[in-house]
Amino acid sequence: MRQHAVNQHDYRRNQVEPRKARVDILSRVGDCLVAPRETNHADNKQNQRDPEVGLLPPAHAGGIIPCGRYTWVMTPPQTAHWLMQPAPDRDVVISGRVRLARNLVHYPFPHRASEAQLHAIAQTLRDALRAAGLNREVELSRLSLQDRARLVGARVISPALLPELPHRWALMDETGGVVAVINEEDHLRLQITCAGWQPQVLSESLLAWERALNRMPLSWARSPKLGYLAASPVNLGSGLRLGLLMHLMGLQRARQITRWLEALQALGCHTRGLYGEGSLAFEGYVQISLLGRRDPLDELLARLRGTLRTLIDAEREARIAIGRDALEEEWQELQATLRHSESLSLGTTLRALAVYRMRAMLDYHDARRDFADALLFEAAVYPPPEPEHAAKERADWLRRRLGTAGTA
Repeated sequence: MRQHAVNQHDYRRNQVEPRKARVDILSRVGDCLVAPRETNHADNKQNQRDPEVGLLPPAHAGGIIPCGRYTWVMTPPQTAHWLMQPAPDRDVVISGRVRLARNLVHYPFPHRASEAQLHAIAQTLRDALRAAGLNREVELSRLSLQDRARLVGARVISPALLPELPHRWALMDETGGVVAVINEEDHLRLQITCAGWQPQVLSESLLAWERALNRMPLSWARSPKLGYLAASPVNLGSGLRLGLLMHLMGLQRARQITRWLEALQALGCHTRGLYGEGSLAFEGYVQISLLGRRDPLDELLARLRGTLRTLIDAEREARIAIGRDALEEEWQELQATLRHSESLSLGTTLRALAVYRMRAMLDYHDARRDFADALLFEAAVYPPPEPEHAAKERADWLRRRLGTAGTA
């Protein structure tokens, strides 16, 4: 059976051509991995620098998009319900995620499949995943661009699914902590997310879902020599990727973040901005990921654990040097910009959320910190160039949301 799977998935014939560079979500924020903090707070200047991406207010807030007999509830609190759970190291590690990539035998990868084949893949996987408990689903082509952009911001789908493509689906459990995306780069991308740094939770959840996938009446494309096959050669093997979303604002403002990212890269980690490949780290928001290749998750966690603990301690120490008076002055300037500007750039918005979050942590105010993280996951992320109305809606959204929470 395994050899038959390899024959059906002739890897040399289906080898992926060099992919076009993914959308550079923050392409004009800066020219290096870690963008410098703005010294000029004039919003009109910011708008000239990074007009591509929008952070928009929640579309269809409280609405339900029907999809057959299943529904997808679009309200952000339910989309990121897992984010509100208490977790260790939440001040530095916003979330941890593990992702599995799988492909079915007898079908080409999505970028080579016909529409009929994509439909068959989607139907097969939807039936199996619903039986496994992922009962909230939506066909992405039925959503507006704005709704798809919100799912990118919530890290439910990647920017690759922003275009309106047929037979692309997303399914999730009731908490939003387990998401399955169908017909993205691979037939199935299953991701498990939790708040903070909880390696044991990730490990146990992954083991349960690996067993669930293996119990399904499906044949996964796998080679005895290469492991699980994937559309991208870098994902061959276990199909596993471990990722962390971190806030390293202290190290960035102390100008120490670059050497830490280089140390992580020496361990084999990939460092990216908020929105994955092609995006930049900004105001200390950075993603760190580690590919499994042939290694199980426990080995990935062991490789990362010591360095990550040292990094968390270094970030906390660096925050001590952040002057509270200077931070308050910066916050007052941002509030003035928010009150008087009709539009906001992405850079100014992320900076406002980062400063709001840092003030909350210096005050040991966990609720305000978690609220800042929730706002980060509410943001709508568009392909460049973003719609003309996005900058104005971004300003209205942030004024309204920060106003309801209080900004003292």
